[in-house]
Order: sequence, then structure tokens, then C-alpha cells
Amino acid sequence: PPTIRVLGWCPVTPEFSARFSCSDRTYRYHFIRRNLDLPAMNEALQKMVGRHDFRNFCKMNVEQVSNFERVIKSGRIVDSAAA
Repeated sequence: PPTIRVLGWCPVTPEFSARFSCSDRTYRYHFIRRNLDLPAMNEALQKMVGRHDFRNFCKMNVEQVSNFERVIKSGRIVDSAAA
């Protein structure tokens, strides 16, 4: 779709898995501003920073996944209207 774009790529071996071989990921979520409490959202987000067990948020596949801990290095809420 035109709303998704690739910023870069590199060749990988056939054994590479975007899900299981990746060491870091960056996510960006965009919300329509409808009375969102951005300070409260940021406060909640900061509680997620660190090492946590996310097994309750995962699609279980115990044959391929045995470690459900993930590290969130940072998070921030940005008001694009104020930027």
C-alpha cells in the first residue's frame, strides 16, 4: 500500500527470519488525536521500559519460541501537532 514504504534493505541468507533472527526493532504508532491524555499515556509507557515477560501478548508457538522476555529500551509519546 502507498502508506507503507521501505527505507532500506540488504541481502540475507535463506535461513534468516525477520521474526526470529532480528536483534532490534523500532515501532512507531500513530493515533488520531481524540481527547487523548498524552501525559498519562507517556507515564504508562515508561512503566514498560525495561526487561519484561510478554508471553501473555504472544501468539504461542512453543516449538519455535522459548524465551518471552523482551527489552524495551525507550519509549516516548510525541504530540505531532505541537512539533
